[in-house]
Amino acid sequence: MCSTTARPGTLIESNAHENIGDALKWKDVALFMVKHPEDPNRRELLMRVRHRLMKRRRNKGTPPYYTYTERNDSLGLCVIQDILTYAFLDDAFDSPYLKTPRDIWRLTDIPEHRLSTPIHFKKSIREVCIMRRTMYDEAHGVIMNPVQPWKCKQAEKFEKAASALAGFKDEGTFYKYRKGAAAEVRHLDEYSRNIVMGHENGKTFAKYVSVRDDVQSAFMGTPARKALLDLSCNASLTRDISAPNSLNEAQKLGLELDPDLTRLKEATALLRRALIKDFGQLEKARKFGESRYRELRRLQEAIRTHRKRLFNAAKKRNRDHFFDNIGNRIIEANHQGNPIKFNPDLSHIQPERKYLADLEFKNRDTDNLDRATLIEDRIRSLELRLQLEKLHIPQGLHRKIDFSKMERKIADVKEEDAKQANSTEGFSGPAFQKTPATDFFW
Repeated sequence: MCSTTARPGTLIESNAHENIGDALKWKDVALFMVKHPEDPNRRELLMRVRHRLMKRRRNKGTPPYYTYTERNDSLGLCVIQDILTYAFLDDAFDSPYLKTPRDIWRLTDIPEHRLSTPIHFKKSIREVCIMRRTMYDEAHGVIMNPVQPWKCKQAEKFEKAASALAGFKDEGTFYKYRKGAAAEVRHLDEYSRNIVMGHENGKTFAKYVSVRDDVQSAFMGTPARKALLDLSCNASLTRDISAPNSLNEAQKLGLELDPDLTRLKEATALLRRALIKDFGQLEKARKFGESRYRELRRLQEAIRTHRKRLFNAAKKRNRDHFFDNIGNRIIEANHQGNPIKFNPDLSHIQPERKYLADLEFKNRDTDNLDRATLIEDRIRSLELRLQLEKLHIPQGLHRKIDFSKMERKIADVKEEDAKQANSTEGFSGPAFQKTPATDFFW
């Protein structure tokens, strides 16, 4: 969306077209290794994507194509890197020799008489959606659904949660990325802009996109202050990662005192005791088809729904109160000579994810780096992504595991191994070798 101004429904299952099972598919993607026009000795990945599902033109007429190029400054924002990850997870490459990320660059040398090497996808998966929802397997592990596309409603829940964790005042929707990309094409003429945005006329663009021209500087006859103007139109202006994203234990216990929730819990407990008294076990009541068992399940679901509603409302009040008063808090702290500082707790983040984030979000100047370094970083990024796909940890456990202790333990073991290696000669065997557990991440 950031790269093409596409609507969410162009890439994943649209809210307006649910249960149809149509989203961006492998047949819509064409991947190439190309010779760089400015340097024939340099190879780069290039991808063309067909947007069949644009609003008011879904699967009609000739769809537009968008071109993506490598982004080595920040691999986390490279669309090609995401598609390669999905391709390896789906075993999508038609060539039997492309089995690892390194093969992409090792086996795609371009013949002298060509400008590109096409990287084909299997015909058997052409109708498979690329971005699909998750599901549980028989072992209760989280896997990718082999058929059903990712629903926009589901994706927006994750997006809102991520925006809150990032400290944005307004969690927003996916359309904030489309709006941000639209602001960068405002210099185009109306006809070209309507094609890029998928609009019927320019009124929609004028309604939603902010003016970013420095009229004040123009009137004063001074150079435009573009950086400050861009900041004023950016959500980062009020972003604060210290904003509360959940409730503490005391606040959660306070929710349980809600009168409506208390009545629901009392009715549930009363009905549960009656069923156990009559049937001995709830499972027997279910198999017997007892209507009171169905009522019990309805009450239990009502409790979960009401508790969730109370939780969300309380969390919103906390966040609103924080952003409404943060300016006064900062001023008061500065007046007292004790400026506000915030150190985020990263102890519950998997070390592999932190390493991957450091690798993918460097925001570096690639002109000062040699091509070999960029390729190695890209390969390492893909390898880590594929490893992380196998390291799923249930969401509830993330808050209970202190990964920082594990990292310190691994560092201590590695230091001890180094000391033994330096002080021991003529010995070999498992006692003097790194174990897979300590060597996996590093």
